[in-house]
Amino acid sequence: MKETVVLLHGLGRRSASMAKLKRDLEGQGFEAVSWGYPSRRRRLAGHIDALRSWLTEQAFDGPVHFVGHSLGGIIIRGALATDPPVTVGRIVMIAVPNQGAGIVSHFGSWPLSQLFFGLPLEDLAEDSPALKALGVPDAEIGIIAGVQHFHLINPVSWVNLFHRSGEEHDGTVELANTRLDEAKDSLVIDAHHTFICDDKDVIDQTGLFLRQGAFRH
Repeated sequence: MKETVVLLHGLGRRSASMAKLKRDLEGQGFEAVSWGYPSRRRRLAGHIDALRSWLTEQAFDGPVHFVGHSLGGIIIRGALATDPPVTVGRIVMIAVPNQGAGIVSHFGSWPLSQLFFGLPLEDLAEDSPALKALGVPDAEIGIIAGVQHFHLINPVSWVNLFHRSGEEHDGTVELANTRLDEAKDSLVIDAHHTFICDDKDVIDQTGLFLRQGAFRH
């Protein structure tokens, strides 16, 4: 029987952004399911409630693994931290701002930022009460973070070239802000935030953690 993996995309993206990862996980023997959601149209609490409701409606057979990119990982945390609606397997968080994002703290209140990123933006600041109130699921968690600072088509990375020039980051999220004390393992890869889920090493390491509960170092 195949193990099930639920994938969540990040802010401003769609399930198609996880297509390569989904396809490759299926090639590794998993039953992969993408949960699409209107990322800009709800606050964090609304996304968490929506994921919990969807999970309740599913008929999963056995434990369910989860993989979240960026905001998707935050939603997974909130949905599974207390009384999870499914039996939780392992969780991989890819470029997830567990401690918030510095660029949101500094520029998130700008009207242009809010227009571009939508309603969840204020919940992703480093001092966000919603983020600080999130629990952590009782599961084996692996964190993958990128450190490629710049990508031509990511406008946030242009700002972070100057805003966070002395820090390690993936163009959007600081390396330090991906950390989670409760994580079982973590890995840093030379990849950029926006397309990190297409990286072959990220895909291979994600499957490895889901199978074994540890990355290859």
